[in-house]
Amino acid sequence: MLFLDTNAVLYYLHGVEPYSRAVEDLVSEEDELYTSVRVLDEAIFTIVRTGAWTKLGIRRIEKLREYIREHGYGPFKDDVDELYRFLGDLNVVVVGDKAMPQELREAAERFHLLPADAVIALTCRHHGIDTILTFDEDFRRVPWLRVAP
Repeated sequence: MLFLDTNAVLYYLHGVEPYSRAVEDLVSEEDELYTSVRVLDEAIFTIVRTGAWTKLGIRRIEKLREYIREHGYGPFKDDVDELYRFLGDLNVVVVGDKAMPQELREAAERFHLLPADAVIALTCRHHGIDTILTFDEDFRRVPWLRVAP
């Protein structure tokens, strides 16, 4: 069982070397791939923010909200579709996030994690996933996770 973190997914989709090659090698060796709604949220948000900047010149979140309110997600659709194709082609199971407020606080404080990373770590523990594919060194401080690569 291998959990895909946001940076692994995005590095692969954007062809960021040497990371994308490492992702490709590791996912090709694994039969059970997982990610979470939190990761999906972070990936889509990053794709939209990057697209807003590069395609539309929009840098401020307020302007992005205004653009989406008025025009929708059109300019970002192909990139978001690519994300979903990637997950579908690999049969990645997207699990629900699992973290109670107190355990989130405790994990974030104990392992010195950002809250989103604490939610990901707790989600892995809840679902019995012991390995995470990430390039975020912070997860190495989580005793129930093995970090790949």
